[in-house]
Amino acid sequence: MRLPQGPGRRPVVEHYLTDPGRWHKVDLVRHRDPGTPGGWRYEAHLMILGPGHTSPPVAARREAAATLHRRGGVDVNVSNLAVVSVPVPDPGRVDGLRATRVARTGTDDARLAAERLRQRRRNRALQRSRRATNPTQYRLSPRQARRAERRAAAGLAPVQVVVPGGPRQANTAGIPVQAYRRDMLSGTYRRLRGRAAADGAARTQAGRTRARTIAATLVATHGANLVVEDCDLRSWARRWGRGIHAFTPGMLITALQHETRQVAALGHGSGLVRAGTRYTAWTQHCLCGTRVPKHLRQRRHHCPDCGLTGDRDLVAALLGAHTVLADPNVPGTARIDWPAAQTTLDTVGVEAINQGLQGALSESTGNPRPTRHPHGARPRRPQRSTSHPRPHGRGGWCRRARRTTGTSRHQATHGNRRPVPPTTPDEPRTTPPCATTPERRGAHPGLRHDPGTTPES
Repeated sequence: MRLPQGPGRRPVVEHYLTDPGRWHKVDLVRHRDPGTPGGWRYEAHLMILGPGHTSPPVAARREAAATLHRRGGVDVNVSNLAVVSVPVPDPGRVDGLRATRVARTGTDDARLAAERLRQRRRNRALQRSRRATNPTQYRLSPRQARRAERRAAAGLAPVQVVVPGGPRQANTAGIPVQAYRRDMLSGTYRRLRGRAAADGAARTQAGRTRARTIAATLVATHGANLVVEDCDLRSWARRWGRGIHAFTPGMLITALQHETRQVAALGHGSGLVRAGTRYTAWTQHCLCGTRVPKHLRQRRHHCPDCGLTGDRDLVAALLGAHTVLADPNVPGTARIDWPAAQTTLDTVGVEAINQGLQGALSESTGNPRPTRHPHGARPRRPQRSTSHPRPHGRGGWCRRARRTTGTSRHQATHGNRRPVPPTTPDEPRTTPPCATTPERRGAHPGLRHDPGTTPES
């Protein structure tokens, strides 16, 4: 049984081993470890009937956070997380407005690109090893088949192919003749697979530790009374899967919910409450109550009535701080408390709010994503929206050129109705203008447009 080692770990050991009456059971667990003989590391995990260990610094931090009489809003999206809080019930204090922004940096993007490149190379090595160990289960590639035909036509002996490059041997229904679990696996394949599993587990654990650290910092700054939009991240993953994997907003929200629950149990605070977006629409409103529609590509908020200007995510989080729920367990009962929002706007002032949002603390100051990684991994091209099917035939309102040469928008309509652009789960989104110019259209005859219309540039 391995006990925690190192200085400062004795309180942890005493917490779990001092009282034998709380011992419940011992589980034997194994983990993949390519560095140990056999590729597995065995551990004995002791389960006790009671709470886990909390260090004195963590307990002191949570007690201090429980004394913060603040209310905050959390706006989360694919690439960043914004938190803004105001004191309750006096929003006009000197340190009243606090704003924090969490985002990826250029260093994080470069590191993630290098990890993806390393993973692709490892997957290719695994595929080559499986094919070399089971050559009869794969067909020849077209190039290998043509070479075999040329040698047979010339009367030469066939060349033994060590690594077939074709598809898997399958029947007419596309089912492999031999199941993958029955393949012979080499020692190199097993070591690579174990190393990949160990790296994935380490990556996941590092992400959880980072999420807990960020959540602890946010709760210590803004308190444990937070409101977040009730969004389904699974719908985001269908469109922005790579961005979700890079930023892991769901992991951050889970860690924030756990930390707020621990602090709320000490006294003040209701924890992390989810608010529905049907009647709130934080990103489409201003603090003064004016509706300011914005497309998804518009990242700045500017109100023509009160002059409030700032990052749209921070303004949305500020509105979240003024959202109340009739029933905290029902997200659909969320409404924006417009009188309280107007009181904050009048007490703090537009200029002070603009300065407070502009000087938001950043857990990581985001740099622009590199256009090309030095190791050769390129950022993924944005995916086209699949929310609405594209009309068939040549009479549709949008025709796409072959490959990625460009697109051409038209003024044609479906009957008497204008086409409806795709929308995101919480806000409208309009298709961006076409980037095809008349010069490019002349150079590419395949780009056509309806006669009598002027293509947009």
